[in-house]
Amino acid sequence: MLSETERQLSREALGSTILKNAFYITLGGLALKAINFLFRIYVVRTLGDASFGQYSTVIAFVGLFQILAEFGVSQYVMREIARDRSKTQEFFWNLVALRLVLAGVGIGVITLLAYLSGYPQGIVLGVLFYTFTFVLAALEAPLETVLAANERYDYVMAMSMIGQLGFAVLGTLVLYFHGGFIVLIAVGLLAMVPQIAFGVWAVRRHRLLSFSVSVTPRAWPFLIRVGLPFGFISLMLIIQQSIDTVMLSWWRPDYEVGWYNVAYGLVGSLMILFEGFKTAIVPSLSRAFVHDRAAVERWYARSVKMILFTSLPVAAGGMLLAEPIITFLYTEGFAPAALALKIIIWDVPFVMYAGFCGNMTTIVNEEKAAARINFVNAAANVLLNLYFIPRYGMVGAALVTVATDLIASFQFYRLLSRKLHLPNVWPTVLRIVGATILMVVGLMVVDVMLGAHLPLLVVVGGGALVYMLAAMMLRVLDDADRLALRMVSERLRRRFFSGVQA
Repeated sequence: MLSETERQLSREALGSTILKNAFYITLGGLALKAINFLFRIYVVRTLGDASFGQYSTVIAFVGLFQILAEFGVSQYVMREIARDRSKTQEFFWNLVALRLVLAGVGIGVITLLAYLSGYPQGIVLGVLFYTFTFVLAALEAPLETVLAANERYDYVMAMSMIGQLGFAVLGTLVLYFHGGFIVLIAVGLLAMVPQIAFGVWAVRRHRLLSFSVSVTPRAWPFLIRVGLPFGFISLMLIIQQSIDTVMLSWWRPDYEVGWYNVAYGLVGSLMILFEGFKTAIVPSLSRAFVHDRAAVERWYARSVKMILFTSLPVAAGGMLLAEPIITFLYTEGFAPAALALKIIIWDVPFVMYAGFCGNMTTIVNEEKAAARINFVNAAANVLLNLYFIPRYGMVGAALVTVATDLIASFQFYRLLSRKLHLPNVWPTVLRIVGATILMVVGLMVVDVMLGAHLPLLVVVGGGALVYMLAAMMLRVLDDADRLALRMVSERLRRRFFSGVQA
């Protein structure tokens, strides 16, 4: 057992590690999102709504079955290496070998399923090309797993940036010379090569791994068995994320699939608001949970508050400004996507909270319960989409997305309430709602008086300013929050401007 002094020092080190990794992931994520966001706009504008709908169908269809490439083993391996780094060598090479075998199976099975589903030849060929990413990911993903388990998210984000930047550059070139969506998928394979090379360099530089190959096939059944809960969770999440696009492609024209994915992609881009922190907590709090559960509970409470603080104004403001946002980014030709955005933007608070809680279940060893929750949500998503999409198209898909993530949030809250001692958050929720309402009123007044004459970025900035002033007036952030923000700012200032280790 740790003494109180040792526990306090451990908590301070834990906080520093989480904040450092969250900063790297968020900073890298912002850069990635910026690159991906601008590239996506170019892709949408260049391909047009119908071809972009076909491209989205390929990505969504393969995504539904990508669990065949690893069965959740990577997540289990990351947690176990984080807890005992002496297991790195054993886990890494078995993970690589197992994923290579599964990649071969996945390529054949998924392409065959696309053919049997009756998709046109172009989409089937796109599916075949896209499944070959499984082969390269068999090395890339285990490298990221080792780096993440050792809490080197600076390198993890660098790998992602190299891959995304390479894809954006090559993709821009092929689209400029009138290459279609199939060629765009193919160049994504080339972009993974420098990403893998950088990962190899990183693990060798820090001696995190020996490249003396050691494979134990008899360990694979065990790895698959213990990885299945994580794999099942991933599968259910992928179904929730992709089945709407696949079903839209069955009943609606390609251009409507494109419109829906424009709105869905915009909401996905907003996840960077919390993605870095959500990812950074897993290895750090997995270690802390073993000896200091109270620290995990405090991190949960503070995190939920920040999710609400950032997501509610985004949802309300996004609904009000959906039309100008869509036409500003994608031209008038994609204006119908604004209707889907008005609805699906309300998924931001729920998907942020559910995603965070999903990671919390890994930390507190409740991945099996999380698997059950995600199964319920995936089943509800499929059944509701079967009813709503044929009747209401992309509007029905957007409504189902928000509804199922709301159901997930409620289930995760109940699960973690039984596992952890959670504080009463309702007073904070009411203050955040109040600040959001004041922001909405301000935006509506501006729209009535000056909306047609103000640039979109000015309106967005003004809304953010009103929200922050309202939050200060209603004391949404308490003294502890302000102290934490000052501490983070000071650590970042010393790290990046004074050269002193935070």
